[in-house]
Formats: sequence, C-alpha cells, structure tokens
Amino acid sequence: MRSLSLAFGDAHGTTREIAAERVREWIEALEGGMGFRELVIRARAAAGGRGDGVLGAFPPGVLSESFDGFLCDAALGEVSGLIETPSALHIIQRIELHAAVRQLFIEGRGEDVRQRLLGLRAQIVDGASFRELAREHSMDLPSAERGGDYAVFERGPRDQQLKRAAFALVVGELSGAIETPLGWHLLQRVEVSELSPELVEQNWGRFRAVLITHAGSSVAPNAERSSTEARMLAEEIHARVSRGEPFEPIARFSNDDPGGKARAGDLGWIHRKTPGLPPFLVTGFLMEVGELGPAMETGLGWVIIERE
Repeated sequence: MRSLSLAFGDAHGTTREIAAERVREWIEALEGGMGFRELVIRARAAAGGRGDGVLGAFPPGVLSESFDGFLCDAALGEVSGLIETPSALHIIQRIELHAAVRQLFIEGRGEDVRQRLLGLRAQIVDGASFRELAREHSMDLPSAERGGDYAVFERGPRDQQLKRAAFALVVGELSGAIETPLGWHLLQRVEVSELSPELVEQNWGRFRAVLITHAGSSVAPNAERSSTEARMLAEEIHARVSRGEPFEPIARFSNDDPGGKARAGDLGWIHRKTPGLPPFLVTGFLMEVGELGPAMETGLGWVIIERE
C-alpha cells in the first residue's frame, strides 16, 4: 500500500482537530483531481520529508482491521476515505504488488557506454525488437539468453535503482539509461504474465516452530531445565518429525513459546527483509517448502522450524 498519515497528540505537538483539518485539505485536493501519489509527495515535502509513501506489501492479518478491511477489497489504485487509529489519521491506497521487466545491460560507466545504450533504445523506439537486441547486445548473460526477461519485482518500502525504476514505468514503457555500479541498464516494463513464474521475487515465507527453553533463555526461561537437557529434547522432537510424525500436534504440546501452543507453533507470514530477522528465520528462508530445519540454539532457547 501507499499511505499518507498525520499523527496527533502531545508527543506530536498537535491536536486531533488540527490534524483533521489538514486531512480535509488532502481530501479536497483528491476530489479536485490530484493524483494520490502526487499528493503524498507534496505533503511530505511540505513537512520537510520526501518519498511517495509506499510502505510495502502485507498479507491479510498483519495490519489492523481498519487497514485490512479496505485493502483486501479495494481495486488497484483505489484510495480509502479517512482511517483513524488511536494517535494518527490516515489515507491509504492499494497499489500493484509486482512489476515485471526486461533488461538490456551494457557493462561500464563511461559516457560512451551510455550513448551505446541510448542508441539501442532508439532502435527499439523505431520498432526493433527489445528481445532480439537483448539477446545480441546485453552483457547480463542469463537474462540475455531469455530475450531480456529479467525479473518480476515485489514492491517494498525502500526500493532503489532498478526496482524503483521498474515501478515508475507503465506497462510497455521504456526507461531511460539507468546507471548502477555495474554499468548502464535499459528496462522495459511488461505484463507480469509475460515472464516466467521462476523470475518472481520471493520475499514471503510461512513457518511453524517449536521453542524449547532452559534456565538461561531470554524468553519464558525454564528454571528446572539445563541447556543440555533442552538440546536433547529439541533433537528428540526433530527426530520424531523427521520420521514422519506431524509437526503441528507436537507444537501444540511441547512448546515454550508464549502463545505458541495455542497457535500450534504457527509464526504466520514473514518477510525476508524484516529488520532484525533472527538467524533461525534467515536460515528458514534457505529451506524448501515442507522442509524441516535442524534444531538451532538461540538466545531464546532451542528452536526447530518447518517452512510451510
């Protein structure tokens, strides 16, 4: 989603009434025909900030009900009415999740390389095939072999360089010459359905876990269990699941994660780029769906996870 928010209260030095008046001005601008993205950029600039308000992608159940209730039913591009939370007023927009692009890449950062790329761009504008030129000239060999098919990006809160440029294009549009530390890139945005599903950026994972704590654990410590005893119990659980015993019933019974028994160990949907992601979940993203990870020691205790 894209969001424009205004906080109120003593900590923010403004009242709800003042915040509401400012939000009414935003709504009037939208009713007058201003695009939501343009409004967000202008409002942030006026407050000394920057950016277009993109917060990223969220599966159902992660956000509050008021946000979910709009986003799960809204059409792409639709803008909400006023949404109020205890300390802020919000207007949000559902935006597209993915951008599929083809790429033509020329290595090197000099002006001569840029002009070479722009020459290829001019040929495409005149009707030449992007795919054929990518096969012939692109120095990114994997995508060149696919006729330039490069990636299906998932929108995030801090997209930079190629990903940011991809979302700035409309389907069918060519980018300008984009410079990165590797060289110069030309992108063409295409329909997501035109690229292989294997090129879709995979950022979300769902996991189930069992936590076995001991006296030194930082969460729900078990004063009567040593670290060695916790390790042995974790390894026993791992062995049982490896032999084919269902993981969910075990997670309902042998689990020291607060609330974990009630959830049967379900950790929900997790984004691989979540700040501060614990090492056992970093390892989890290297696992295949259905794979059981090894018993891992953490500051919480011993953890066994399964990717679902």
